[in-house]
Amino acid sequence: MRILQCSVLVILAVGTAGPGCARRTVTVRTHDRQRTVPMEPTWGQPAEGLQCRLRSDKRIYPAGENPTFRIDLRNQGGRIFAFRSTDQAPLSQYSIDSRWRRWPAHPPQDGKVRPLGPGVEIADMPATLPQDARSLLTPGLHVIQLAFSFEGVEVVSNPIEIEVVGQ
Repeated sequence: MRILQCSVLVILAVGTAGPGCARRTVTVRTHDRQRTVPMEPTWGQPAEGLQCRLRSDKRIYPAGENPTFRIDLRNQGGRIFAFRSTDQAPLSQYSIDSRWRRWPAHPPQDGKVRPLGPGVEIADMPATLPQDARSLLTPGLHVIQLAFSFEGVEVVSNPIEIEVVGQ
């Protein structure tokens, strides 16, 4: 009888876990709002074939530290875009907890211009939130997104979650 009870518990546990674990999501409560954010980085929505994937360098940041990220950009469309390569990704906007703000710096005017043609992927571009974003990152969970603007096309990243701890 004891073996039967254990078997039933195992079956119930497996049955409630759901099919596979290829794309897990978690629902978090941030500032009294619920969000569903993928656990693994996924690509953002395509915009004329362009997609952006955002990854945080770490999941937990101490209060006052500026979060750093890695961005992947790919072109799965048929159009060629001009991409200006510099030491920081040429971002146009950022979002903290679904509130979008303009990137304070102007797009870079120097740097090497590379074609971002069909099938091309640029990986591991570094990005750091602007200094004024620190005041918005109070202790707790936050959902971050970044966006590029290419020749009038807005390319928005996937949402990722970071946690700020401390004061």
